[in-house]
Amino acid sequence: MKSKSLRIILIFTTTLLSACGFTLRGAADLAPELQSLALISTDGNSDIYRELSRSLEASNVTLLERSASDAYQLVVGNEQSSERVLSVNSNARAGEYELSVSVPVQLRKGSASIFGPETLTIEKVYLADPNSAVAKAEERELMEEEMRRELVNQILRRLQNLSL
Repeated sequence: MKSKSLRIILIFTTTLLSACGFTLRGAADLAPELQSLALISTDGNSDIYRELSRSLEASNVTLLERSASDAYQLVVGNEQSSERVLSVNSNARAGEYELSVSVPVQLRKGSASIFGPETLTIEKVYLADPNSAVAKAEERELMEEEMRRELVNQILRRLQNLSL
């Protein structure tokens, strides 16, 4: 009896999830024209460039050399990070910080611009604790990594939604 009701619950849950359009995140489903593109960056060692190239390769995109003039070119500029104080606590020290990470992107083919240039930005707020400065520094680094992944996901979503 228990296994029968468990099966019914499992089938019901699966049906509900499939009906709402829920899908697991995985590789991006890009247009066939974008299955091979050149990824161009002013800083080939930047974290966002490496994360983006990994994500594109995971989506079965062939990354071409920069000199391929007839291919689509995804141009990624220099990443900019900034931090500003949002609030001050009773000891006149920073209580909250706003962390912002942005990157300019552009997709072009030859001299024609498909989208961009535009700057994508992610902002997050975190609390400051003067008693655990090391932990907060580590938290900030983790937040920046997460924000870079979100920026890469934004870029991939832009590429997915293009009608070429």
